Amino acid sequence: MAAARKKPGPPPAPALLEWGMGALGALIVLAVLAIILSEAFGPRDPAALEARLQSARPAAAGWLAEVEVSNTGDETAAAVEVEGRLGDQTATATLDYVPAHGRETVVLSFDADPRGTVELGVPGWSEP
Repeated sequence: MAAARKKPGPPPAPALLEWGMGALGALIVLAVLAIILSEAFGPRDPAALEARLQSARPAAAGWLAEVEVSNTGDETAAAVEVEGRLGDQTATATLDYVPAHGRETVVLSFDADPRGTVELGVPGWSEP
């Protein structure tokens, strides 16, 4: 006599935990896509540059002023011109770029101590 074979029945239904994890994974993927799309197509603030004196130190040919240029905007600024005025003396430098929400440092040279009296500015830059 041949042994009786069991008929295979329908596969068991997925467990509740399996459905929950699948839903959680789909939710995370949709959230990441929403963030990427909003960053890609959302409004962006233009570059907003500000220069401030970090430190000043004496050098052989005068004083060196270390100036930090910060960009609080959402756009990168290229060919950033930095200008410092101390009395009738003007010192300038150009930075290749300042990234969005970033900062860069430049050194300007003056004949006298620039602490407290130097006027710093960023007269211009271009969009990369």
